[in-house]
Amino acid sequence: MTRENGNKNQPRGRGRSGFTLVEIMVVVVIIGLLSSVAVPAFQKIQNSAKMGRLANDFRAYSAAMMTFSLEQGYFPEDSNSGDIPTGLSDYVSVASWNKGPSIGGVWDVEKDGSDFVSAIGVHGHDVSDAFLRDFDDRYDNGDLSSGAFMKIAGDRYYWIVAR
Repeated sequence: MTRENGNKNQPRGRGRSGFTLVEIMVVVVIIGLLSSVAVPAFQKIQNSAKMGRLANDFRAYSAAMMTFSLEQGYFPEDSNSGDIPTGLSDYVSVASWNKGPSIGGVWDVEKDGSDFVSAIGVHGHDVSDAFLRDFDDRYDNGDLSSGAFMKIAGDRYYWIVAR
């Protein structure tokens, strides 16, 4: 019994199987185009989430430092980068403090700086200065040399708790 195309070995009712190289290449191109749109959108959402968490942490630690100062009569002392100042651990989540900022690095408390009485800062972050300028635009005055969020030196950025 032969088929219409003359091929005796091809079973009846079965066509070709698999995909052609052109079909596979079209699918790869479509996936590439979709990912070129999705990746920047994902990065934007990820950066927004980092900014939101950072702002929330600054607010929480600032409130804790204000409460500390109201109850103790003075602001927490300077700490080594990453260390919680003496007594502040009663006002903040130690686990959250040790986890560090959403932008990498470690937390730090400063007292009696040239521009402030008390501040909570981030040292050794792993985001760009452009990211931190965007953060300042969103949550402060857009100027890293003034306002509540300031670049003090190098990779040291602080949220001013009290002036």
